[in-house]
Amino acid sequence: MTAEPLDGRLARYRVMAIITGTFLVIVFLGLLRYLPAVTAPEWLDTAFGVVAQLHGFIYIVYLIVSFMLWSKTSWKMSRLFVMALGGVVPLLSFYLERRVTRDVAASLSQ
Repeated sequence: MTAEPLDGRLARYRVMAIITGTFLVIVFLGLLRYLPAVTAPEWLDTAFGVVAQLHGFIYIVYLIVSFMLWSKTSWKMSRLFVMALGGVVPLLSFYLERRVTRDVAASLSQ
């Protein structure tokens, strides 16, 4: 295992984890408009609909990048599943980004 391809894959994963997590938080906040006590303007539904669709496309890229990183490591399949959950569980991608970075750095230093 050479360091350059894994470093590049890690960098792509980190960027996509942050972007995906940010869009997911925005989508989650957009869902709060459905609470009975919240009144939101009409244009907000359209704006959050666009953000939700963008998140869907970004999530697909995140899955591809996660798979590319996972396939270069010797991690178990369950690790890939948890990485995939990072794009659908709010704030999980930020935690996983730090955790995966630490684990890859540890494997590169060995």
